[in-house]
Amino acid sequence: MGTGERNDAGRDGPEGAAEVGLREVAELVRRFQSGDYQCAEASSLDGAAGEIVGELKALGASLAGERKTREARLEALARVVLQLATLDFAARAAVGDKHDAIDGLAVGLNMLREELQRSTVSKAYLNSIFDSMADALVVTGPDGVIRTVNRATTDLLGYGAQELVGRRLDELFDDDIGEGELSELRGRETRCLTRSGGAVEVSLSSSNLRDGTQVDGVVCVLRDITERKRAEEERRRLEEALKAQHELIRRMSTPLIPISDDIVVMPIVGAVDDERADQVLESLLVGIAASQPRVAILDITAVAVVDAQVASTLLRAAGAARLLGVEVVLTGVRAEVARTLVELDFDLTELVTCSTLQRGIALSMRRDRGTRRP
Repeated sequence: MGTGERNDAGRDGPEGAAEVGLREVAELVRRFQSGDYQCAEASSLDGAAGEIVGELKALGASLAGERKTREARLEALARVVLQLATLDFAARAAVGDKHDAIDGLAVGLNMLREELQRSTVSKAYLNSIFDSMADALVVTGPDGVIRTVNRATTDLLGYGAQELVGRRLDELFDDDIGEGELSELRGRETRCLTRSGGAVEVSLSSSNLRDGTQVDGVVCVLRDITERKRAEEERRRLEEALKAQHELIRRMSTPLIPISDDIVVMPIVGAVDDERADQVLESLLVGIAASQPRVAILDITAVAVVDAQVASTLLRAAGAARLLGVEVVLTGVRAEVARTLVELDFDLTELVTCSTLQRGIALSMRRDRGTRRP
């Protein structure tokens, strides 16, 4: 057994499990910090580490559900505001049983609706409702010139209200949004230019303001999605890193090792499923094409269970190698493996078999020397 194998073995047991547990906990914390609470995959850990990871995943699921619910409630309130701004009093904000700030805002909107219907609402009261919205609200005239903004808009863009009033709305965006497009948008992602010269990612929704049958302007809702986009980018980066790591592990799990100029060995380790079978075949053929050996040794010493899937993989690999003019030697054939192969009734007459890898290498070297030209 080599040094690397001793080190891997030394990490088994409680200390190794604790280390794996700490890594999994740290990964969950990093994902939570980036705003990603989706942790559907099950943990393979046992004991205290598994309980901690399970609790964290339950917390993540709870936070994800709360965030989704909160966003849905805010979107519903934004739709009510848009309808009230167009003097459509059919809308009513849903009031939940949480008695939180969102429920308070819903109650306020419903009160505003009733007041507007009675035509007794004051402009100051309407402005206070607009200013209480967490999302930026911008109201323009039919010519696209900004009439009014709420406090969230000035906070988001860094302008004072008077600096924005009188400007054209399309000047706030760094991409071309036509005047006709601004009338009816639902969650279009774009970038707003800030006073400092930067840009902020927003989700833009808009609706026409009507005075009877005439369009009197447009009301726009700008939702800051910077954190969401940052979390999506971090998640994408992590997925790419995991994909690259998986590909590296995949390649390392079926290496093609040259023994001499004419002999290569492929040790097969672990379980063999459909994906792994294709991987073994691909790695063998690519290696044969690159090194052009006379003999390829497939070693199944480290395959715990030899079933029909494994046997089929071996036969496919041997057949493909023979088509390339390479002889295949199967090593690691223990007594129980031989019995299994016989019971499965697979024809292995085209394969040279050996009980150990050492014998397979020695046999291959003797056969190789016998085929060389003097």
